[in-house]
Amino acid sequence: MDSGSLVLQHIPLPLNGAAQELFLRAEYFLGQIDFRAFCTRHPHYRVLSTNPLVLEPEAGAWVYLSRFGAVVFWNASPGIVEAVLRDLDDLPGTGARAEGARDDLRVHLQAEADRVGFSEVWLRELSLDKLKVVSLALAQSVALDEVEVEVSLAMSRFGPVVTALRDEGRLVFGQKDLLRTVGFAMAVRAAVLDTLTLFDDPPETWESEALAHLDSALFDQFDLEERLSAVNQKVAYLQDAGATVLDVLARRKDQRLEWIIIVLILVEVVLFVWKEFPLK
Repeated sequence: MDSGSLVLQHIPLPLNGAAQELFLRAEYFLGQIDFRAFCTRHPHYRVLSTNPLVLEPEAGAWVYLSRFGAVVFWNASPGIVEAVLRDLDDLPGTGARAEGARDDLRVHLQAEADRVGFSEVWLRELSLDKLKVVSLALAQSVALDEVEVEVSLAMSRFGPVVTALRDEGRLVFGQKDLLRTVGFAMAVRAAVLDTLTLFDDPPETWESEALAHLDSALFDQFDLEERLSAVNQKVAYLQDAGATVLDVLARRKDQRLEWIIIVLILVEVVLFVWKEFPLK
């Protein structure tokens, strides 16, 4: 079943009309999630949407899985959370769980209007499209958490290299260590660029002004634009720093070759003189 107009009917709304509160929890895995493989290995989960993958493991609980490794639990019991996380841990191709990349959110239903606040969202009703929009924003935020950690780690590795270049005007570390630092930065940059391509507007917002407003409010609440801008600036810095280090290493190699050539020429000259003018 995959319909944007579907209204999820399994939420136990209270009879007195008070707002129903749902708790959301987001986790992140260091790798893409293969939807087809997951559904093939675990056919017992009811599927509400195939792309992104939305599951209903039990009445009143839902699980949103993104291809880029984030998973968002809606109103799920600890048993359901642990079962799905275990299933993802065992799924071939899925990376390790990022322990430091977690987030949560509260969603209140039966509100007078859809609106977004600090760590809370108010919705008039819960539809599949709204579930996707809210989940994507939370998934992007938790993925960005991990990206920020990786970029900061790459920046910290480059710190001593840049300091040495500034203070001593040369590279004071071994070539192997420098190449490892550059390689790590390049790998982080590739992963970041691959992840950031997923920060486009969800397709559900293309035909609904209300969903577009909800998505925009969520984007602002999670500071995704500012965080993306900061990550892009750091990635650009890593690219420039890596290029500079590689250039310095290339020049160092060229200078070494030049000295080797000079020494060889001197040896040739000495041998020629020794042969032509032997000592008597």
